[in-house]
Amino acid sequence: MEEMIKVTGWVRAYFNGELISEKANTVTTVGKQQLAALLASASAGTTWVTHMGFGSGTTAANIADTALVTELTATGYARQTVNRTVTGAQIQYQATLTNVSTSATVNEVGLFNALTGGQLEARQVLASAVTLSSASDSLQITWQINLN
Repeated sequence: MEEMIKVTGWVRAYFNGELISEKANTVTTVGKQQLAALLASASAGTTWVTHMGFGSGTTAANIADTALVTELTATGYARQTVNRTVTGAQIQYQATLTNVSTSATVNEVGLFNALTGGQLEARQVLASAVTLSSASDSLQITWQINLN
C-alpha cells in the first residue's frame, strides 16, 4: 500500500477582529520542494516559514508563484515574523499588521522563509480587499497547513 502526503489547509483574514476572508491554501511548487528538502535533511530547530508578507496584487494564487504580485514595503507593511503553533500534522502561522503609518490596500498574503528575499512557500488572494488607513486598524492572518 502506497501512502501519500498531501498539503492542504486554509487562510483566514480578520480586519479589526472581524472575519473578512476564508480561502483554501495554495502551497507553491517551490514551497513543496522546500518542504520535501526540509523533511529530508532538517536539523532540530529548522523552520520552513519564518515571515508573512502582504501585497496589493489581485492575480489569483497559483502553485507556480515565486513572489507576491505587488509586495507592500512602506513603513509598517514590511514582512512580519510569524507566530507558529504545531499540533500533530498541522502547522498554524499567524501574523498581524498594526500601527501602519500610511494607507494601503492589502489583497494578497504570502508565507516566506526570510525577512527579505527568500522563497515564497505559499500565497493566497483575500476574498475581500482590506484598506488599512489608521494606526488603530489591524489585519490578522491565520494560515493553517495540514499534512495529511
